[in-house]
Amino acid sequence: MNNKYIFSFLFLVILTAVSLLLFNSQTSDSTTVPETTTTTTTTVPVNISEDEESVQILEEEKVDEQSLYDGPYLSFAGFEGSNQELLDELVSTLPAELKGVINNKILFINGCHQYALSVVSRCPYGVWDSSGTYPDGTKGAEWTLSIWISDRAFTAGEQRDVLIHESAHAWSYLTRNCNTENNASFRKDAWGYFGSEEQFADAMVLYFGGSYNRYRLSGDLTNEETSYISNYIGTCSEG
Repeated sequence: MNNKYIFSFLFLVILTAVSLLLFNSQTSDSTTVPETTTTTTTTVPVNISEDEESVQILEEEKVDEQSLYDGPYLSFAGFEGSNQELLDELVSTLPAELKGVINNKILFINGCHQYALSVVSRCPYGVWDSSGTYPDGTKGAEWTLSIWISDRAFTAGEQRDVLIHESAHAWSYLTRNCNTENNASFRKDAWGYFGSEEQFADAMVLYFGGSYNRYRLSGDLTNEETSYISNYIGTCSEG
């Protein structure tokens, strides 16, 4: 009788152990996440810049296509063109005193003047070319009466002042037959007054509110210099 109870007890223990084993085997492939765990949804980036030190997650954005210059300057030796549109905009904002004389008479070219490059061994910020000078120094190129503003000037952020400087050269050239009240060439008189044609062009930059000077070493304009330029412009400008 005791053996019968012992056998029944052992059978019950074995049955319970088997049931627990089967239950654990069925639940071992799933993970229960505690209620305190938070789930974060991450948006997959469109673009990731790969860098060892930093990563930028970028949203996809539409990039406007840059309009390419399509005009007569494409065949000019040294034409760059990447800032031609910006140069044209700057030309439209030139002071009226200059624009009234040089407008529609001068070509404004975004490029590196090749003959000037060969002379100074670097691409100048700006060039005034009254005679149309080929890269080999001969004259008569189709860019006669032209102002060149290079990409270097734009990169340096001096494009406006360089444009004023070169436009002053053009203005001085186009008004070369204008005389002082003493019937002397106003252009040559200005050379003597300021020290040279280049220093006069730098003075014109200051006169029109700029600051970049390459040749003038005497700083801001004096009242007398300002009056001289005003008289020069008033006498020789057409509008």
